[in-house]
Amino acid sequence: MNHPAPNPEDQVSASSIFLEMMRRQAAQQQVDTVQAREAPQAPPVELEETPPAHGIDIAAVASLAEAADAPAPAHQHERDRLRQARQQRRQERRRERAVSAFGGVVRSMIIVLVSSTVTATIFTWWTAPQFIAPDVRNTLSVALATATHQVELIVPTELPQTPNYLRRIGIVSGHRGPEDDPGAVCPDGLTEREVNLNVATIVIRNLQNRGYTVDLLDEFDPRLAGYTANALVSIHANTCVDYGQKVSGYLISTAAARTGSGNDQLLVECVGAFYGQQVQIERRYGLTRDMTDYHIFREINPTTPAAIIELGFLYSDRDILTTKTDEMAQGISDGILCFLDPSDPNILATLTAPTAPPSPTAIPLPTLTVTP
Repeated sequence: MNHPAPNPEDQVSASSIFLEMMRRQAAQQQVDTVQAREAPQAPPVELEETPPAHGIDIAAVASLAEAADAPAPAHQHERDRLRQARQQRRQERRRERAVSAFGGVVRSMIIVLVSSTVTATIFTWWTAPQFIAPDVRNTLSVALATATHQVELIVPTELPQTPNYLRRIGIVSGHRGPEDDPGAVCPDGLTEREVNLNVATIVIRNLQNRGYTVDLLDEFDPRLAGYTANALVSIHANTCVDYGQKVSGYLISTAAARTGSGNDQLLVECVGAFYGQQVQIERRYGLTRDMTDYHIFREINPTTPAAIIELGFLYSDRDILTTKTDEMAQGISDGILCFLDPSDPNILATLTAPTAPPSPTAIPLPTLTVTP
């Protein structure tokens, strides 16, 4: 029986067949690996049986080789995801190492500080002074003395005082105003209102020359309602009645409700001391209710220090009240300045000077003629 002659194109060497089988086996393993990752339950791919050596399909073998060489898209995605996960883990490890290093530095500093404090304390408690050499102790003493001296040389800057023009003073001229109230009147026509205004005018001039803001106020001035100032003094004179004996002296008071309070009492003492020294007149202490419950005390702002002064008696002290106007005004002005600046050493000397004792006379003093 005659067999047909084999086609030369179908004749393939044994080595080529072996290589082709190896390539197919590698491709099959790669496909199995990808399928096992993506779908572990999927049935394995069954490869075609290897045809006889004389009947191999060259085109099929070529297609399998191309499939083996081409990367699988799903496999590439999986590799990218794993790569990103590794990078994230590396970054987290770097951050942990940085935080750990910073924490270690902080812990070390705390340990060093605590150790230094404990060591210094123990060294101070249990070290005898003889432990330090004499020359070292002398050097430390000199350094400490120098440092102390330098500290003493540092003088704090004093706070600037309030300018005088920003400090307001109220001067009430007793019985002055549109009410046409003359106050006490002497037989020859001398009035208390006249004496009060003469003294008040000079007091205002003296204080304005020192740069203060001064208000001349009437007895019933509408500005007195809630009036606020650094000081207020109301100037009056006493009666012109003849008691048959000499009743002389000045009186000064603050409101009874304010007696003993710091500012009001200081104003009274300052004005009283300087007025008595300037005029050389005795201070009397028999205060009347018209003085201690003076209506202006109830009208002004409670924070305004205030005082009322009776310059003297129009009858017994007439010469003083009519010829020593400048001295009376100077005493009141200096007393107000004493109150506003009590640190002046001259003021302190005046306040500590002995004062005249209360007058032993039992003659009752007249009340003011001011309408409350």
